[in-house]
Amino acid sequence: MLDVVIVGGSSAGLSAALVLGRSLREIVVIDDQKPCNRFSHASHGFLTRDGIQPSELLRIASEQLQHYPTVARKTATAQHIQKRDSDFEITASDGSKLQARMVLLATGLRDELPSLAGIEGLWGKSVFHCPYCDGYEVRGKAIAVYGEDETALHQVMMLRNWTDNLTLCTAGRWELTVAQRTRLARSGIEVVEQPIAALESADTQIQAIRFIDGTSLDCDAFFIRPKTTHRTTFAHDLGCTVDAHNVVQVDLRGRTSVEGVYAAGDLSSPMRSVAIAVAQGAAAGYGINADLIDRDFS
Repeated sequence: MLDVVIVGGSSAGLSAALVLGRSLREIVVIDDQKPCNRFSHASHGFLTRDGIQPSELLRIASEQLQHYPTVARKTATAQHIQKRDSDFEITASDGSKLQARMVLLATGLRDELPSLAGIEGLWGKSVFHCPYCDGYEVRGKAIAVYGEDETALHQVMMLRNWTDNLTLCTAGRWELTVAQRTRLARSGIEVVEQPIAALESADTQIQAIRFIDGTSLDCDAFFIRPKTTHRTTFAHDLGCTVDAHNVVQVDLRGRTSVEGVYAAGDLSSPMRSVAIAVAQGAAAGYGINADLIDRDFS
């Protein structure tokens, strides 16, 4: 019987593994090695590791975890988690089963890109979603923001702090109010309502947006708000409380509403950040170890 199975081996999961390994807990991290940020050219905003490639960050983490003999890694996909009387059984894609006293969900999210011709090869290279992650690198350049609803307004206003060369592309999907147009115009933000025909690029660098009326807009970076979904249904299947924005509700130690089930990282945070995921993973590790101690002494 393991102490903990951590489902997901990216920043949050490995951060929790480090805390639990140093606590001499027998754990297994099960992961398919497909983190959401694998498309990104670099990870920013994480102190001492600013600008590091996501794959390099995970390589360093994996290397450091090898010092802790109670931490095991399993390359597979967790397919099912069954809650039993006082523990959990996790079925992996290779047919094996793991039994653990507690489970940490650190599976992250899946991004669903808008259906725009030419976007795939640019994602994480010159098409971005997070101004905090990539805004500094494109400061002062020509930036376009794409949005199919009013959430794009928030993003374009955020980016105004990084550049004064901004265009909002609505693709005719929604109608701005007079007040919204006035607000944007006052900040020098252009609005283009023509549907987009394609994104034009050289290699992984976007160069222009071509509209269906034949016009085009030169740009150096393109920001979108991808639709995000849970990579697994485990949180819902286990009965964890999830809010209206699909965020798993946890306390400061990563505890969900279901005893023995914890969550950390993008799955349980309204803000997507490697630094926050690492912090949440560590907090969940502390919470899990504290609860195991409490269970053993009660």
